[in-house]
Amino acid sequence: MSEGEKETSTFMDLYVNGEVLTDDIDDFVDEWHENAKGTEIFDFLGMTAAEYALWVREPDILPHIARARRGNIDLEKVVRLAIDEVPIAARSADHAKVKRLVKWLEQQGKKY
Repeated sequence: MSEGEKETSTFMDLYVNGEVLTDDIDDFVDEWHENAKGTEIFDFLGMTAAEYALWVREPDILPHIARARRGNIDLEKVVRLAIDEVPIAARSADHAKVKRLVKWLEQQGKKY
């Protein structure tokens, strides 16, 4: 990808293609604060409003958003699968995160 293409690509475009790391989103947010007048931050990052709202609540969700996009799968389904894949012992150790994700699923109208 050329520099010009990189400059016009959103964070999510680059992230899904493996061209930036999770932590690089901070640079994009800074860029939005400095230069993106009139553009919603979720649009600037290349997210939907729902993806952005979930990311704000749970920053570790980015790999799951990318997985949903790569597989053309609903994000809710990817989150549900991720919860199911976490062993019971790990769920108890990370209970707060699982609880937040389940709450988000319920807010999307998906009972888990």
